[in-house]
Amino acid sequence: MRLIILSDTHGLHDAIGTVPDGDVLIHAGDMTGRGTLEELAVFLAWFQAQPHRAKLLIAGNHDWAFERQAAVAEALVPQGITYLRDAGVSLHGVTFWGSPWQPWFFDWAFNLHRGAEIAAKWALIPDDVKVLITHGPPHGILDAVMRPPGKHEGCEALRERLGALPQLQVHAFGHIHEAYGTIEDEGRRFVNASICNVSYAPVNAPVIVDL
Repeated sequence: MRLIILSDTHGLHDAIGTVPDGDVLIHAGDMTGRGTLEELAVFLAWFQAQPHRAKLLIAGNHDWAFERQAAVAEALVPQGITYLRDAGVSLHGVTFWGSPWQPWFFDWAFNLHRGAEIAAKWALIPDDVKVLITHGPPHGILDAVMRPPGKHEGCEALRERLGALPQLQVHAFGHIHEAYGTIEDEGRRFVNASICNVSYAPVNAPVIVDL
């Protein structure tokens, strides 16, 4: 199964060009810039037009419509796209789980306080998940910001939960633009698929992962 992973397109999805072919297209949040329903509709039309057999989507901290107008926004998601908000789906025997939350980050959408509040969301992740999609990264993994240098913005509680997921193979996320890239640790692939850089320019390519 080939996964094509992207995140943090911020309304600039057309600048990606041709998205690589694969079985499952994943967007890990921040599809919009200001989070309006109009922006969302434009993105969803583009996402639906991609040829991939399965398409999975979660919201990010810019995607206000999914938090403030959840019922309306979710009704806009067309057939062929699966929107995951603390929810999962099984594709050809592979369990996926998606969640939009991140530790409190300025005054954006889907913020939760570090500690017990956000840990309660990660507790919902099933033990048999193989591909995890969150908007924010786990602490210490592709989460370092430029200012202040070396600071890690990822979630400690999420990192702890990963240790109790024995079947996890891939963890896809974005949010921290400057930490784009992939690493492998103990047989698991971690992917920060942020398309935009710190200047909100689309400079990075979608990430390809073969299960």
